[in-house]
Amino acid sequence: MSTVAARTPDLDHVRWHDLECGGYTADLEFWKALAAEHAPAGGDRRVLDIGCGTGRVALPLAAAGHRTLGTDIDAVFCAELDRRASARGLPVTVAVANACALDLGERFGLIAVPMQTVQLLPGSAGRRAMLAGIRRHLAPNGVVGIAIVEQVEPFGPEDAVGLAPDMKDFGGTVYASRPVGVTIVDGRIALDRVREVVEPSGHRDQTTDRTLLEILDMATLEAEATAAGLRVLPRAEIAATSEHVGSQVVMLGA
Repeated sequence: MSTVAARTPDLDHVRWHDLECGGYTADLEFWKALAAEHAPAGGDRRVLDIGCGTGRVALPLAAAGHRTLGTDIDAVFCAELDRRASARGLPVTVAVANACALDLGERFGLIAVPMQTVQLLPGSAGRRAMLAGIRRHLAPNGVVGIAIVEQVEPFGPEDAVGLAPDMKDFGGTVYASRPVGVTIVDGRIALDRVREVVEPSGHRDQTTDRTLLEILDMATLEAEATAAGLRVLPRAEIAATSEHVGSQVVMLGA
C-alpha cells in the first residue's frame, strides 16, 4: 500500500512552487537547443541553471544528456532537485548559492537564467553583481540567456473573477492557486495569488502570496551586461501561450 507524505512547511513550499511554476514548458525547447550547441551531451562543458527551483529546466536538460549544475538560494528547492535527479539517475548536481555572489569554481558553456529569475534580484545592484559572477563563470565562446518580461497588463480582483485556478491533487490533498491581481507597487510588478489547500478530512487552509518583480527592459539589462564585460548577442523571444505571458531573452557572450 502506498503512503502519502504528511504535510509539512517544506513540502507545501515545494508543492506551491511546482504548481505555480512547474507547469511552464514553453521555454524548454529553447534551452535544449542552446545546450545542444554550447554544452553538448558527452562534452566537457556543463550547463549552469541559475534559479533552478525544483528542476523545471535542469531535469529536462539532464534527461537530454546535458550535464547540469542547478543553483538556487532556496535550500529546500535544492534538496528536492537533488532528490529527483538522484531518483532518476540524471547528471545534475546542485548547489545552494546566491545569484548575486556566485563562486562555483567552474566555467560553463551555457548559463541559463530562466523565467524572470533576474527580476527577483534587488534592483540594478543585484543584477550587476549577478552579471559580474556570470562573466567569471562563462567559458570561452559560451553563451548566457536571461529571460525577462518587459510588459504586463495590470488587473485587479474584479478582473480575476473568471480566472481558473491552477490545481493539483497530491494523494487526496488538493492545492489550488488563483491569481487575483497584477499591480505596480513601489516601482515593481506585484503578482498576488490566493492559495487554498483542501485536505482529505475536508479541512481547508487559505493564504495569500505576493511575488515582486523588478521592472526591467532589455536595453537596460544589455547596458549592465556590457559594463560587466559581457558581449551582447542578438536577442531571442519565447512566445506567449494561452496560459503564460511571453518572455524576451537577452543573449550574452564572453
